[in-house]
Amino acid sequence: MASASGAGRLCMLACRRALRVPRMPRTQPIAWQAPPTGRAFTTSPRRPADEKAAGREGEDGDGEEAYRTLDLKLMNKAFLDSVTPENLRQLDELAKNNGYTTVDEYLEATLRETSGWASEDRALEEDLFRDDAGERPNKSSFWFDEDDPETNTEEHDEFDEDDITSMAHGKLDEIRDMRHYARLAIWEMPLLAKFAKPFAPPTETQVLRWRYTTYMGESHPAEKKVVVQFAPDDLQLTPVETEKLKKLAGPRYNPETELVKMSCESFEHRAQNKQYLVNLVNDLIGAARDPKDTFEDVPLDLRHHKTEPKPRFPKEWRLTDERRRELAEYRQRAAIADAKRAEDGLLVDGQRLIDNFLIQKLAEEQEKEKVAELAAAVPRGGKATSGAARVKRY
Repeated sequence: MASASGAGRLCMLACRRALRVPRMPRTQPIAWQAPPTGRAFTTSPRRPADEKAAGREGEDGDGEEAYRTLDLKLMNKAFLDSVTPENLRQLDELAKNNGYTTVDEYLEATLRETSGWASEDRALEEDLFRDDAGERPNKSSFWFDEDDPETNTEEHDEFDEDDITSMAHGKLDEIRDMRHYARLAIWEMPLLAKFAKPFAPPTETQVLRWRYTTYMGESHPAEKKVVVQFAPDDLQLTPVETEKLKKLAGPRYNPETELVKMSCESFEHRAQNKQYLVNLVNDLIGAARDPKDTFEDVPLDLRHHKTEPKPRFPKEWRLTDERRRELAEYRQRAAIADAKRAEDGLLVDGQRLIDNFLIQKLAEEQEKEKVAELAAAVPRGGKATSGAARVKRY
């Protein structure tokens, strides 16, 4: 039995060939001339109305009421609603009588063999097939979504020279971020003043110093790291227990700052790492207070800490009041000696010597230039040579 979609294309193509209106986009409605009277379903081609009926339409109002707009999808839906199995069976018999298996093949062959077949009819047929199959999305498009493969990407991919470049879009994003943080600084950050608390120095019981790392809202692997520092002398332990704790801390003890520094980033969350360090500090304190073994016979190993000597300014080079008086007296005696040489004319003026040398050098260069000009002015040749000889003879 013929398919309903093929029968629908048959009717729409038949109507399209009968009307011959200019081709329009798929989204625009197609104007067609409705018949004056209803016709039963038939496979015969549509015949134009006679001249009398056409004259009646002109007298009624120039045929304006006989025209109406109908979309192809609505036309196909109306046909599918009105078609019956008996009509489809008739289409199958028509195709078999003409030597075709389906109505679609019979329709394509008939229209292509017709002398009036035009490119508009082919375009309409392709549009109808595309409408049945659906438009294939472009998988290489930026707008393609695998979860929604029916996404129409054609309208997004078309570029009508009405957009800015990618670099300009990046600059706009940068400006948006700056304006966002400017709004936060102006409107929201002043609201944090009500949560401000006065600074209170740590008490004797708060001996642990914690350090956290944040990246201002950005996710980073190092954000979970927690560092703790404490001084063994602040734990209220005996000298023996303090020395034992330093030995247990090992390379984490810094003898210059006298601080123990430990860190942890083994767990996923910051609170877990902090709790692990708290338990570790408690275990160190408990092991240091254990009286079974005080580690007094074990020396404190500080080989892990490399001490670099820092150069210091020698004390002998420091200016004292006595040294300042000696320098002042020496400078005064040097000034008196220079003044006496200047009166006797024995003092050498370096600036005058330099100026005299430069003047002498300039005079020598000018003399060389004059000699070069005279040599260039004498013409070359035999006559000139004889003249020059006569001048020398006189």
